[in-house]
Amino acid sequence: MSEATTTLVPTAAPRQPSFWEFVSNDVRTLAFLFLLPTTVVLTCVVLYPFTYALLLSFEDKTAGVPSRFIGLQNYIELLSDREFIEIFYNTVWYTVVAVGIKFLIGLASALVLNQPRRFNNIYRTILFIPWAIPTVIASLIWLWVYNEFNGLLNIVLLRAGILDNGIAWLAEPKWAMWSVIAVVVWSGTPFYTMHFLAGLQSIPKELYEAAEIDGAATLHKFWHVTIPSLKAVFTITVMLSTVFTSTSIVVVNILTNGAPANLTQILPNESYGVAIEAGRMGLGSAINMTLFPFLVVFIVFLTRRMLRKDGT
Repeated sequence: MSEATTTLVPTAAPRQPSFWEFVSNDVRTLAFLFLLPTTVVLTCVVLYPFTYALLLSFEDKTAGVPSRFIGLQNYIELLSDREFIEIFYNTVWYTVVAVGIKFLIGLASALVLNQPRRFNNIYRTILFIPWAIPTVIASLIWLWVYNEFNGLLNIVLLRAGILDNGIAWLAEPKWAMWSVIAVVVWSGTPFYTMHFLAGLQSIPKELYEAAEIDGAATLHKFWHVTIPSLKAVFTITVMLSTVFTSTSIVVVNILTNGAPANLTQILPNESYGVAIEAGRMGLGSAINMTLFPFLVVFIVFLTRRMLRKDGT
């Protein structure tokens, strides 16, 4: 009797998953890869320059000369300078007034443009033109508008009989800051209108219909439906605009460069003058850093108050 023979079939070794298969099955690794480009860009564009500027504010650094660590000496020098205190006050006042006016005009414009009417798209396009014009070009245009001798503003007011003599809008102490703020408002209001209009169009119409059924008037619908629905939009827009307004040097630098007698001077422009024109880079960096803690506190406060879920 022959002995039965059995043949052993070799089993294939388990296939190792490829790198992409491994990554796609690992949520943490996949998230890391997606966030890596953004992290690299933010590190190079934001984190590194900010860290370097912060360290520079603790040094006595002059262009072409090795830096020397001096601790808080730059900040002590600034806080003991009455002129710097006045410039800091100018910056806060200029930012608060400009942001407040832009907020009110932007909200009013958005409410008007949100209503159905003929040629509404044309009105929106015209209103957004100031936002499309580069700030440098807009500032140069307004520099001509404010000209004392042949500026458009004085010509119109003189021919209308409102003025007897032209006004040096950018040189008069009582008009200079308001003239600068007017340019900032003119160029920045479309930013508010655009955000608020998008927010208004995203509010469900059912909320207004329910309010009408309950007998709510127009003012009540605005206060109890529109405002709560736009809280997130208000927060983001005001935060971004506050940062943009308080840190931009273009308008002030072109229109007045701080004149007359530093009445229109703001911290970014002062920092530029000290760091670039005077060559004191450490002190110039410290000037900018004095505003940073206040912006952080403002943003944190605004976020907590306006984005609170319970609305209290």
